[in-house]
Amino acid sequence: MESRVVIRPYIEEDAQELLEMNVRNRNHFEYWMPLKPTDEHYTLEAHMKRIRETTCKMQEDRYYAYGVFLRETNELIGEVSASFIQRFPAQTCMIGYQLDRQYNGRGLMAEAVRQAVESFFDKHDFHRLRAEVMPENQGSIRVLEKVGFRQEGLAKKSLYINGSWEDFLLFALLKEEFLT
Repeated sequence: MESRVVIRPYIEEDAQELLEMNVRNRNHFEYWMPLKPTDEHYTLEAHMKRIRETTCKMQEDRYYAYGVFLRETNELIGEVSASFIQRFPAQTCMIGYQLDRQYNGRGLMAEAVRQAVESFFDKHDFHRLRAEVMPENQGSIRVLEKVGFRQEGLAKKSLYINGSWEDFLLFALLKEEFLT
């Protein structure tokens, strides 16, 4: 079955749609963030700058960000990223993702993460991918489980978010475990 979404690196022409998605989902996205963006983040100029900086970081193998687009309409509905990249001997990174709230619960993010994981393993030559999720974020946990990640542990009071120290579930997926 063909995926309902396509992932690809951002281009500058995506800036307006990226801004609109972030504005529309500001409270939803920021809830999970330890560091909240300033109002200056929510400008077209800031998103153009972010796209340019991300393009450079991708060329330098320091960070990857892919927009998630509906295949049928080409609408931007989310993002999958790789950060905290460590190369040999670790060959690992941490993945993150966010989805426009109106599309939650449809399995679209699992499709996008599966595509990103395939790219991270095959194109970018990572050996191990990891993810951290707050235990209350059941939707995000389901995404990881659908793609094949396994829970490895619990980081107690790992990050200060929304006024308290939050626990995080630790997930990982090895290249040899990934089934395409």
